[in-house]
Amino acid sequence: MALAFGRTAAQDLTHIGLTLAPRRRRGRWLVRAALALCALAAGFALGGFVRDRWPDLFPERVQASAPAGPPPELVQLRRDLEEARMGLRVSEARGHELERQVDTLNQKLTESQDELTFFRKAREGRKH
Repeated sequence: MALAFGRTAAQDLTHIGLTLAPRRRRGRWLVRAALALCALAAGFALGGFVRDRWPDLFPERVQASAPAGPPPELVQLRRDLEEARMGLRVSEARGHELERQVDTLNQKLTESQDELTFFRKAREGRKH
């Protein structure tokens, strides 16, 4: 078996560029993309036309009416709730004020009892 370092005929054939089909034009993909966009736009336009012309065919598209106000009983309940909250706040404020006054009176009572004890001891000290 001899080793050939030169090129053989088979190697020469594999390096030759063969043309099996003519080259495609480069602009075809652009034409296809433009056609696809046109078809998409036409579909959207047709869908909008049908939707506007025959709204009965599309029940999910409901015309929104002006929002109605809350029912009168709900308004009354909200007003009553706010009045009850205000009453609760006033009651809490009164309770805190009364607690402060009771604390002040207890402090004065303690001071008065201390003075009374002092005077009793002073009076007993004079008798003896």
